[in-house]
Amino acid sequence: MKISDEDLAFVFLADRQDAIPTVAQWYYEEWGKVPGNSVEKTIERIRGKLNRHKPPFHILAVSEDRVLGVAQFKLREMSIYPEKEFWLGSLFVAPEFRGYGVGSALAKKIAAIANDFGVKELYLQTESLDGGLYKRLSWNVIETTEYNNVRVAVMVRQLSE
Repeated sequence: MKISDEDLAFVFLADRQDAIPTVAQWYYEEWGKVPGNSVEKTIERIRGKLNRHKPPFHILAVSEDRVLGVAQFKLREMSIYPEKEFWLGSLFVAPEFRGYGVGSALAKKIAAIANDFGVKELYLQTESLDGGLYKRLSWNVIETTEYNNVRVAVMVRQLSE
């Protein structure tokens, strides 16, 4: 099953700040359980990225006013690649909405936004070393590496001019 395009809307997290605690909880549970971190610290980091006109910023996937997922248009996500400027990152879909096309829609939306910003290459990192979802969306693995003690695939997508 897929959530139809008519049922899915995209909004800036800056315009739905009521969703910050939900997003922070998702991020903390998925990636943030490290020494010195907390949901509260995650909320503060997110609040520092409530932009609309320049990255970094978050985009929410919303249906009937319910937040289904989130993704971020980031700057220099991996410090080992300072030359790689623009990234799709922190893509998360609520477990009950996985498999319905929400993650694909978010990835496509961030790519479209990056393209509108004049970005030529968009990068991401994923723990799915074969590229998973992103490979199906025209992303290409450029290498695998260890980053923050996790093996990841670094991927790129060429955007149209």
